[in-house]
This record gives sequence, C-alpha cells and structure tokens, in this order.
Amino acid sequence: MGSEASKKVQVHVPYPVLLERLEFFRDEKINPEVYMDSSHLESAAPEDLEEIKNEFASNGLTVTMHGPYIDLNPGSANEEKRRSTADRYRQVFDAIKYLRPKNVVLHGGYNEKKFHGNIGLWLEQSLKTWPEFVKRAEEYGTVIAVENIFDRTPDALAALMEAVESPNFGICIDSGHLNVFSKVDIEDWFELLGDRIAEVHLHDNHGKNDEHLPLGEGAIDFKLFFTLLKKYGNNPVYTIEPHGEEMMRRAIQAIKKFL
Repeated sequence: MGSEASKKVQVHVPYPVLLERLEFFRDEKINPEVYMDSSHLESAAPEDLEEIKNEFASNGLTVTMHGPYIDLNPGSANEEKRRSTADRYRQVFDAIKYLRPKNVVLHGGYNEKKFHGNIGLWLEQSLKTWPEFVKRAEEYGTVIAVENIFDRTPDALAALMEAVESPNFGICIDSGHLNVFSKVDIEDWFELLGDRIAEVHLHDNHGKNDEHLPLGEGAIDFKLFFTLLKKYGNNPVYTIEPHGEEMMRRAIQAIKKFL
C-alpha cells in the first residue's frame, strides 16, 4: 500500500485501531492522523503514546492527531460547556506531551444558526479558551489546526486567526464540509485564510451529506481546490479521512493523481 504519494499524506486512524495494528501501519508506511475521542483520552497510557511516536519517527513517518469533538465547543455561549471543553482539551494536551504530533486538529464550533450570526460572541468566548492551549502547543512544537464544520463563510475563523497570532495556531480546511455547508465561493476561503491553513482534510461528497468518499467519487472540483491551495497556502499537511480499511485503500489510490 505504501508509495511515494501515500508518504506525503496523513491517514485518519482511530486510536484503538492504531494500537492494535501498529506494525501494519508502520510497515505499510502510512502516516497516521490519530483520532482520540474522549474515552480514548481517558484510557490512553503514556507508554503507548510514546511507542506510537517512536515507532513512526524511527521509520521516517509523521504523526498528527485529531482531538474529540462530540458535545464540545471552545467558543460556546454556554459557559459551563466552554469550561468542560477546555477541561477536555487539557486532556488532549496531556496526550500531546507524549505523542508529540506535528498538528492537532480541533473543531472551532461556530454555527451561524446557533449563534444567530453573532460572530463576536463566539469569538469572545473562544478567546477565553485558546490562549492556554496555544502556549502549550508552542511548548510542545505542535500546531493547532482549527477545523471548519458548519461554517457558511470563512469570516469567523478569519476573525479568530486575526485575534490569535501564533505560528502554532492555524486552520484545517475540510473539503467535504466546505462542499456541504459553505455559501460562498471556495476561493473566498483560501484568499481570506491564506497561509494560516496548516492542514487540509481531503474527502469527497455530492454536496448533500458528509460522505467521506475518496477523491473523484463525488462532486467536488479538486483540481480547483489544489490550484487554490497552491496559490494561497503554505505547504499544509494533507490528510485523508476514509471510514474503514477498504475505503482507505481506495482513498490512497485516488489521491495519487493530485500529488
């Protein structure tokens, strides 16, 4: 499965799957984006995280991380939820201390409907959360990549990037989420967020649902996506997010034509 193309790409792998099949992913030269949900963070042993770090680093491979997101929002208007999110993110960075991923992807949490278009409120709440973790990211040599989810425009994420200026704080552009939720031209995202794009999540869909298909199996114009990324971006991490091993094999093959 390993190839020059796949060596340039991170592959989404749930933490327990990676632990169970560590030798497989290492031997196949697959760079993992380790997905750790809240339960994984509760049970992860420091020695297991260090083993993952060492096994991939010693084989010239890169580890990134995707943190938990279910029922979390770092910019929630509900202060109790924002505080509980910060508590969970402290667990994320406790894991990062041992795993030392190049990037960690965390969701931004802005939703135009829930905030009634009030970006200022979301930003005010977000700025209570992020500075602590940006400082820890700088300490550990990790880049926080804040992912777009329900964002209809790039405005909220751009405001966050303007407010927090750090080389260890950037954006994760998710192609599938853009295609389902964005209400503006794709170039607006790249033009506004530019070299703050630290990572891109690459998967396809038909514009209705977040299907996580291999590139070319949906309706997204990836030729345009990569053209804009080259024009405005600054060498971000590429990550595919297949669901299941068979889909992973197809996704790795599909991305080769774009690299």
